[in-house]
Amino acid sequence: MKTYLLYLLTLLSGSVYAQLPAQQELALVGATIYTAPQTLPVISGVVIIRNGKITAVGNDKQVKVPAQMKVIDCKGLVMMAGFWNCHVHFIEPKWDHADKQPAAVLSRQMDSMINSRGFTHVFDLAALNYPNLLALRARVMSGEVNGPAMLTVGAPFVPPHGNPFYIRPLSLPEMNTPDEAVAHVTRQIRAGADGIKIMSASPDGHGIVPMPMNIIKAATSTAHKFHKQVFAHPTADTGMHIALAGGVDILAHVAPDGYHSWTKNETDQLLLHKVALIPTLKLYKWELERKQLPLTNPLMTTAVQQLGAYAGAGGEILFGTDVGYVTDYDTSDEFRLMAEAGMSFDQILASLTTAPAKRFGVAQHSGTIARGMDADIVLLKADPHTDSRHFSDVAYTIRNGKVIYSSVVRK
Repeated sequence: MKTYLLYLLTLLSGSVYAQLPAQQELALVGATIYTAPQTLPVISGVVIIRNGKITAVGNDKQVKVPAQMKVIDCKGLVMMAGFWNCHVHFIEPKWDHADKQPAAVLSRQMDSMINSRGFTHVFDLAALNYPNLLALRARVMSGEVNGPAMLTVGAPFVPPHGNPFYIRPLSLPEMNTPDEAVAHVTRQIRAGADGIKIMSASPDGHGIVPMPMNIIKAATSTAHKFHKQVFAHPTADTGMHIALAGGVDILAHVAPDGYHSWTKNETDQLLLHKVALIPTLKLYKWELERKQLPLTNPLMTTAVQQLGAYAGAGGEILFGTDVGYVTDYDTSDEFRLMAEAGMSFDQILASLTTAPAKRFGVAQHSGTIARGMDADIVLLKADPHTDSRHFSDVAYTIRNGKVIYSSVVRK
């Protein structure tokens, strides 16, 4: 019964972006502030937060801290808008029974996987137990559990006879007809999904099984009628081309399994169709290391090339790590590999902040540090301008004006 009530609460909440209970007034003083990509930093910055919103931003000569306001000394830290991770999974057994687990336990688990990485927004791209995920989301939204704004696609679906070998003995729904795809997408969205995910080409252990074009088009057209975006797991260049032709909005990974480098014609087509890309480069490093294969393997080099080709062409990149499937939560490898692919500081920062906020329709109140914006903030221990891995050196994560993570020892 409690699971059902939490599930219903999530459905009735209206939006995953509904504000958490109002937090105390707070002043963040002394940080270097990157208010947005491609802007000069504010030195000795001050940010004032009231009721979950930023009410003032500037340097210490422009903004004065009101008397009696709680102050966090941020000298030596670097401030940015809170980060997005657009590819996560809450599928590890430790998330089971999210309606019954103690809030403190769930908060500690969120700290390890999400909060300590600076993420104030996440998109879950495969829920094997959807009611459980919605129960977890409801407890975070209520403020009972410290965590991010959580979006979800519910259960992805795969081509006929196309369940991926690497999730066995588990399986995902197989769509055999366009009508089945329409019904599945409609059910998922009515149950609270914020998007839809498909396997446009799935590795079944013997080869790559492509999604029939009539099924993928039925799914994307249905999702778009509900104003929801469609993610595709492309696997290889075959899946990328099917996704593109089928009207998919976002590639959930690069597509390196065929060892095919993306050409200018391919990146031009992705640009023309305004497809966003979530690289998940660390996924390939992690898989190779588990198999004790060298990182010079063409799977890795192809993944890096594809990201570099699309980012270099001006393609939209959304940060994501596949964490939750990938059980190593550290984000530093992803940032290092993004830089290795040729992405600049500003491009990486955009992938973490402004690009996802715009893509998912919340840029009017999320993604930058400015007056009137949501007080979703990350403070780093060092400036990523000097080394992209510093994006992972998180001192504080603040969601809706509440400190949900701190690595700073307070005296």
